[in-house]
Amino acid sequence: NPDSYQYSTILLEAFVNTSNPFSYNEWALEALDSLKLRYGSRLVIAEYHRNTSQYSDALARPSVFEPLYTKYVENSSSTLKAVPDIFINGITYRVQGASSTGSVIERLNAAVSKIITQNNHFALEPENIDANSNSVSAGCKIARLGNLPAENLLLRLILIDRINNNELKRVVTDLQKSAIISQLAEGEITSVSFDTIPVNQKPERLIFSLTSSDELIVYQNIRVDL
Repeated sequence: NPDSYQYSTILLEAFVNTSNPFSYNEWALEALDSLKLRYGSRLVIAEYHRNTSQYSDALARPSVFEPLYTKYVENSSSTLKAVPDIFINGITYRVQGASSTGSVIERLNAAVSKIITQNNHFALEPENIDANSNSVSAGCKIARLGNLPAENLLLRLILIDRINNNELKRVVTDLQKSAIISQLAEGEITSVSFDTIPVNQKPERLIFSLTSSDELIVYQNIRVDL
């Protein structure tokens, strides 16, 4: 169907440091809770912890998360690194810093509301999910909707744990990337499988995120609760 589409599911990626004794990161995470209540399943949230020059975060994985953060920052209008730093569908929109929970909500909502109603010409369908306390394996079908082909795509698999019910609800524990999908013709469906990922405990959920091959633009997302 050349007129086919789905609604967009938006990815909010928050880079935070919850070892920082000031409230900036807590305000940002509270704002994400509020946006999630407002938009429900139309939003998926990934919370990456990172070390700063002053505060180390026990949940940080610098070798896994910092390259993505650096890539986002270097391709944004401001190359300043600071937490909290929230990216919406890659570098489409960025909200950095926090003066209050309300201010972050207002800034995030202004960005999300601009893209939440846009038609999306990708569909994702998870398949072959197998997760336990030792490993995770997963795959996903990707369909190109509409009447135009797509080129240079990448599928990411994000593993999420709930550490507590306060500020650590959506902590990213691992991030995997597929090989680049050079082309997807209109109406074409392809399947992507990820190698088995070792884990220390069963994740609470997975996020499949379809991006440009350079990861700067996020096209479509889907969440799987385990």
